[in-house]
Amino acid sequence: MSEQKNGITPIEPPVIDLPASAFPEPHCEAMTRNGQPCRNRPLDGQRYCRVHAALAGASSAVPSEAVTLVGSSAEAPVELEVEQTAEELEMGSAAQAPEEPAVEQTVEELDVGGAAEAPAEPAVEVGIRNVSELDQVAAAVQELEVEIRNQTGGPAEQRDLAAGVLQLIRENLLRMPSSAAQRAIGMIRENISSDYLSADFWRGIGMVLRYQIDETTALIQRRMRGEYTTDAYGMDAELIDLVRPLSSFLYRTYWRVSVEGLENVPSEGRALLVSNHGGVLPWDAVMIATAVMEDHSEPRVIRTLYPSAFRALPGIGSLLSAFGQVHDTPENAVRLLQEDQLVCVFPEGVNGLGKLFRNRYKLQRFRRGGSVGVAIRASAPVVPIAVVGSEETYPMLANAEPLAQMLRLPYFPITPLFPWLGPLGLLPLPSKWTITFGEPISTAEYRPEAADDPQAVSRLTDQVRERIQALLDERLAARKSVFKG
Repeated sequence: MSEQKNGITPIEPPVIDLPASAFPEPHCEAMTRNGQPCRNRPLDGQRYCRVHAALAGASSAVPSEAVTLVGSSAEAPVELEVEQTAEELEMGSAAQAPEEPAVEQTVEELDVGGAAEAPAEPAVEVGIRNVSELDQVAAAVQELEVEIRNQTGGPAEQRDLAAGVLQLIRENLLRMPSSAAQRAIGMIRENISSDYLSADFWRGIGMVLRYQIDETTALIQRRMRGEYTTDAYGMDAELIDLVRPLSSFLYRTYWRVSVEGLENVPSEGRALLVSNHGGVLPWDAVMIATAVMEDHSEPRVIRTLYPSAFRALPGIGSLLSAFGQVHDTPENAVRLLQEDQLVCVFPEGVNGLGKLFRNRYKLQRFRRGGSVGVAIRASAPVVPIAVVGSEETYPMLANAEPLAQMLRLPYFPITPLFPWLGPLGLLPLPSKWTITFGEPISTAEYRPEAADDPQAVSRLTDQVRERIQALLDERLAARKSVFKG
């Protein structure tokens, strides 16, 4: 088994004859600077993606083969010019590059114990970053988290939020490139203290978060040039690792997710996870995956199946694939299960995701023969899941169907905040979530060919649907408040 790196176990793609639908669409033929093939989609009917075609400096959208593209091993003047242009795109301005030595000097001056003190033990250097120094700052931020959580003054909600944001900053810091982390260290030491009731504390928090967002944007710009690798289904482990601090913050601090029955998710082997769906945006899929990744005794990656309606939206299908999700087809689902992976499905589909607030937690009709039938074909147990709290994140009061049709969306939500507040209306409400993993439903009584029997599939589908609805009703009855559990 591959060794884990930052909690992510790299997936070695099996040598199998995958269906065409399992792969992202055709790739750009350019090579990136790290020697890997570009994973971007080429321009329509052409060989190169928009970024590499532009960086090659050709007047045509398709550069000649004689042009040295970004990442070529050949050393030619055009390559240097292209790389300089790429750096300008990534950092926002080429003039920012000389600032790194000044940042390093500032960090040394701010170091605990003074600039005159030499390190007591040899330090491991990565670029310009001192790993021991990074560990010290991360430990200091964690100490602030503990100190704030242990304080008794001030509102408990604000105290938990401050500690949660510090945790987010610390986890992001450990994942940043060396030069970026060095500058962030200086900003943390200058601007963040333990007085979370002070306005200066929140201003400092805002400055550090803003800088970390800017660095993430630069990383995304680099990835737009195709400098990344994926598994056979398009999953990008580096990207998942990048967003883990944010998903953990939403999971533990913002929605304060409580999980029950996590032991029902197998530590190894195949299983089909079947859940209710709701809340306008598929945050429930993110939180289910985060629960298994963060709190399971054997953390595993969940492959969520997304509907064809999302695949039709420009760029959305590729983005979902990068985060480990797979286009919802029976062939993909069966093949993933046969590879002994965890597969999560939402049989309500977009009808569940876009249900009105008055219909919350009332399961819509399950698709017959699709989502649950694959468990029979792959001889996989079915784990029912009930998610409570997701359907209050965006209370959908109405669906503006004319706008949805014009924008080619499955629905256009009207909520108390959206579209009235513009982009701010997309901020989800901080409802209190619970995720319940029910006892697995065995499919051992069915032979694989029973997947073609409508009666057998309907019987299992009804059994799963009733189990999920019963779990929802039980958790809703025990809930005292939408926002406090």
